[in-house]
Amino acid sequence: MKKISRFFLVLLSLVLVCSLWSPVEASTEEGCVTLDAGKSLAGSKQLLPTAKAAVLYYPETDTMVYSWQPDERLDPSGMNKIMTALLALEEEDLDVVVTVTADALSTVQPGAMSAGLKSGEEITLRDLLYCMMVGSANDAAAVIAEYVSGSQGTFVTRMNMRAAELGCNNTCFQNPSGLSAEGQYTTARDLAKITAFALQREDFVELFSATEYTVPATNRSEERLLYTTNYMMSNASVKDQFDTRVTGGKTGALSTKDRSLICTAEKDGMRYLSVVMSAQSKLTENGLSVTKFGNFEETKALLDHGFSSYGVRQLLTTGLVMDRFQVSGGKNDLAVTSANTVFALMPKEMVDHDLEYRCISQGNVTAPVEANAVVGSVQLWYDSICVAQGDLIAMHRVEVDASAVFLEPQVDPAVRIWNQVLLVIVGVVLGAALLIMAVLGTLRAVNISRNKRRKANRSPSRRRH
Repeated sequence: MKKISRFFLVLLSLVLVCSLWSPVEASTEEGCVTLDAGKSLAGSKQLLPTAKAAVLYYPETDTMVYSWQPDERLDPSGMNKIMTALLALEEEDLDVVVTVTADALSTVQPGAMSAGLKSGEEITLRDLLYCMMVGSANDAAAVIAEYVSGSQGTFVTRMNMRAAELGCNNTCFQNPSGLSAEGQYTTARDLAKITAFALQREDFVELFSATEYTVPATNRSEERLLYTTNYMMSNASVKDQFDTRVTGGKTGALSTKDRSLICTAEKDGMRYLSVVMSAQSKLTENGLSVTKFGNFEETKALLDHGFSSYGVRQLLTTGLVMDRFQVSGGKNDLAVTSANTVFALMPKEMVDHDLEYRCISQGNVTAPVEANAVVGSVQLWYDSICVAQGDLIAMHRVEVDASAVFLEPQVDPAVRIWNQVLLVIVGVVLGAALLIMAVLGTLRAVNISRNKRRKANRSPSRRRH
């Protein structure tokens, strides 16, 4: 009996706790076109003929302009070197002299691109970074990793930890260079995140934008002259791929037919970051020369789309009345405005009536309200996606109306209905619980009475009769 009573007490407690809960509206921030967006501004229609994944990102307004399979796990090829460079720049003095070891060189696959480093060679970390980023040298990446962390394995662990810190949920590095390895993968979105973060450093921008570099002579080598493998940045090697808009980049290649490219480009004050992964190249019949690189041509098409179709627009202006909120207990209602002037990248053909403004208050606004206090948020929606958002602030003070009668705070109709349903449920459960406990109490009383009669019938005086 005691166990049954305890059960109902626990049940009642759970009901009361649940009655305090009300549904919360899902966050719409994930609908905005940031680098983490589920939707891009241009949608997800395939624009490039062969690339397995692509991203066009506008860092200034944190806008994912275009994405094609941005979370498809693919081999990063040479793009690992961006993370390797970032970690080296964060941790070390670039003018320190590094001694190349045989152990580091032994991890590089024969035939892979290299700077021809030799065991025992003494070379600065700066020169190693330029060998890796400009010349795409895999031996330089291995030497950097060993120097910075003591071993390649320890360095790779740091690479993966750093990727996780940057929100890269689909990346697993296995080496510092990007040479093919089992279990190694990343995505176009994750590469964009890593590169966008690294580009905040001036020393990384210098590496990323260098078209050539001269490595001074060392104790084991003559002077080395490096040229970028990104032919869109320079016409020194391949003239027909040169693009004056391209300001930096890093190539990657799994084979002569599978090529990738991360690059930055600028035109008329607009700056893009693009990622093209595993575009397919074409070779001549004898296989000795390339008729189409794939990564360069498809990057150009992506940049053409970005520069020709989009422009930066001012969508929110502070000081303009966006809405008016009712103030509980206040002398008057409240005019609200955007806390900041907000710019966003938008299609050039967009007109103002294509936008939908959504002003959302922070629950019930109660007097007093101070001027410039944050009281809500505003979102701008275009074609079913949120393109910009910001805080709403009070444009003036609202004082308490001392003569006003107490008014029940306004409650969202959906929440009110939900609370009414919960009250009904609580009432039904409480009634049922009380009824059951009453029945059980009655049964217990009947059972006690019956036991008393049985004892009385068994007494000695009753047996004498």
